[in-house]
Amino acid sequence: MCNIAGYVGERRAAPILLEMLRAQEALNGGFYTGIATMHEGKIYYRKLVGSVSRLLEETDAAVLPGNIGIIHSRTPGISGDEWAHPFICERDGEIKTAFVLNGGIGCFNSYNPKRVKLTEELMAEGYTMRSREKKNGKLLNLNDDTHVHPSDVMCQLIGRKIVNGTAADDAMAEAFCETPKEVVALMLSLTEPDSIVWSKMNYPMHLAFADHGAYLATAPQAIPSDMNSEPFLLPLLSSGLIRKDSFTCKPFAEQPAKIAPLSSRLLHDAYEKMCEAMRTEPQSFPMLRNIVVPLFDKADCDQANTAIYTVLYDLYRDGRLKIETRYVPGVFEGLKAPAAYMSVIE
Repeated sequence: MCNIAGYVGERRAAPILLEMLRAQEALNGGFYTGIATMHEGKIYYRKLVGSVSRLLEETDAAVLPGNIGIIHSRTPGISGDEWAHPFICERDGEIKTAFVLNGGIGCFNSYNPKRVKLTEELMAEGYTMRSREKKNGKLLNLNDDTHVHPSDVMCQLIGRKIVNGTAADDAMAEAFCETPKEVVALMLSLTEPDSIVWSKMNYPMHLAFADHGAYLATAPQAIPSDMNSEPFLLPLLSSGLIRKDSFTCKPFAEQPAKIAPLSSRLLHDAYEKMCEAMRTEPQSFPMLRNIVVPLFDKADCDQANTAIYTVLYDLYRDGRLKIETRYVPGVFEGLKAPAAYMSVIE
């Protein structure tokens, strides 16, 4: 699980994205960080193991050009910089797409044999899996003693569809249905120079507009205060485009899974149980997820993360959310990652 932000508008994207990610990375990330922007027909990206602070210290991420971009922070992994997002699809020496994703395979493990076959097909066609390395048995294992990150495979699949002429939002929707995961994703594509492409299965993504552009964020409290209205959730099982003053939405052509509904009653129960736990002791995001998941009726996918972010945002707006940032060991020795522990202010 991860945190994502996006911006498209009239202002330079990189500084906005970095501050939006810094505001939410401790909730469910901080171990890997990456950013991508698009400017004058070219995609720029930087990524590494570590937090936003390390990305700023070690790279020129803050000065990447362009008024459109996406950024990502993720939870612990098992490898180096190439396992950070964004993943890129490159053809003929040109980066065609940059892709960030929040979530995981979830209930869709049965698709892994198809993913292995697809990965090998894509590599045979010259699509490079930069996350590929010696197998350790934890993720998508190939038949040559290597493995790859599943999100890298999805990035290359979407890229192939776009190269073959499919519209970017349709390409993401098709990929989400062909090799589904419990996720939400944002993408930059050279075919959509003025838009962020989005696709959502069941994980949260909030959108808000300001006079100068559009903001996207996993955690709504990460959206800057100059927004014109309250953030709202992008729809389930849909894809579309985010422009500086509008967005499009198309439902998937098929429904890969049943998603448990997020009712007002369930949100009420989540609020009560989360507050009860946070009054007892500070809670991390994974601790809160353990509390909320059992509230959902049985289905292929739940919306627990959406419920958690909704409750936390209500407490934040009411001035009742206290966040203590602790630092935990990072992926490599000597690195630290921020972890948020949350309490209720009475």
